[in-house]
Amino acid sequence: MQQKKFEELFESYLKNKLSVSDEQKLMEMIQLNYHDDFLKEKIDLMLRENPSSELLDKEKSDYILNRILSDSENSQKVVSLEPQRSNKKVVVRLLFAAASIIALIAIGNSLFFKPKTENTIPVTEQPVIAENTSVDFSGKQLVRLPDGSTVILNDNSTLKYEQNSFGNKTREVTLTGEAFFDIKRNEKKPFIVHTGKVQTKVLGTAFNINAFDSSKNIEVTVTRGKVQVGDAEKIYGIITPNQQIKVNKNNLSFEQNKISAAVVTEWKSNYLILDDINMEEAVALISQKYKVQILLSNEKIRNCRITASFLNDEDLDHVLKVISSVIETEYRYNKTGTIILDGKGCE
Repeated sequence: MQQKKFEELFESYLKNKLSVSDEQKLMEMIQLNYHDDFLKEKIDLMLRENPSSELLDKEKSDYILNRILSDSENSQKVVSLEPQRSNKKVVVRLLFAAASIIALIAIGNSLFFKPKTENTIPVTEQPVIAENTSVDFSGKQLVRLPDGSTVILNDNSTLKYEQNSFGNKTREVTLTGEAFFDIKRNEKKPFIVHTGKVQTKVLGTAFNINAFDSSKNIEVTVTRGKVQVGDAEKIYGIITPNQQIKVNKNNLSFEQNKISAAVVTEWKSNYLILDDINMEEAVALISQKYKVQILLSNEKIRNCRITASFLNDEDLDHVLKVISSVIETEYRYNKTGTIILDGKGCE
């Protein structure tokens, strides 16, 4: 009678027709280990009749398996693959395999339908695939590095660094194209930019590198601080503001010249970068770029800080709308064309 009841419950479970209480009863009966022969024969039959269909969905199979593993003794049996295992261990494997016909076909023949041998199944270690830890940026944008340094990328440029090693002993990045670097000073961890064979090394400064693939040269220009340029074998020179080192990519010949850094970095003048600055500083930059006068109606507005990047020649109204939404202000034009920012400001 009990065997018949078990078979009825198992068939109903496969058809998703069991109540919660009957499902509980089925799981308890499975754990008693009295119906292993039926289970093995049932799964064998299921394989023969349905060699290419999935008989149990993952949710059902996971539930069966978790119930079987609810006591520690059974948990140990499932993990073991030794040839001395009991029928219950095999049944547990069978039930787990029934959850997916693909998995069952893959391991069924070797575990259930072939004679067991006394040899221990060899464990083959799979090669460990190294996780890709490279962080890449492409196209014109403002990049904030983990150390707080910032990089403004020009069009058709890329920047990348290794997340796991950046800042361990050095701070190293690789550049293709053109970028303007503003580097946080850290005397213990030099900042190194790789552009082909050329290395630009700084402790904390601001400089521009032009290393487009289409150019035969790599140009390093300093706007603030000192920059060391060289390769793996030698140092080409150390340059200061308004100086430039130009290196030939092919033969690594180089020359050092005085040059206007403002002219070299004119490409980024079309960008409006508001990098965590207060509104007084932001208004000065906006006024300079758009040649307008902006007044703050409330002194507390000066305390508000803003971080925003406008890199696509956005018009003035767009910039003002974005800023107003961030710091909860409104803007208006007076009769003379001056822009007034109104709001409660920040403490």
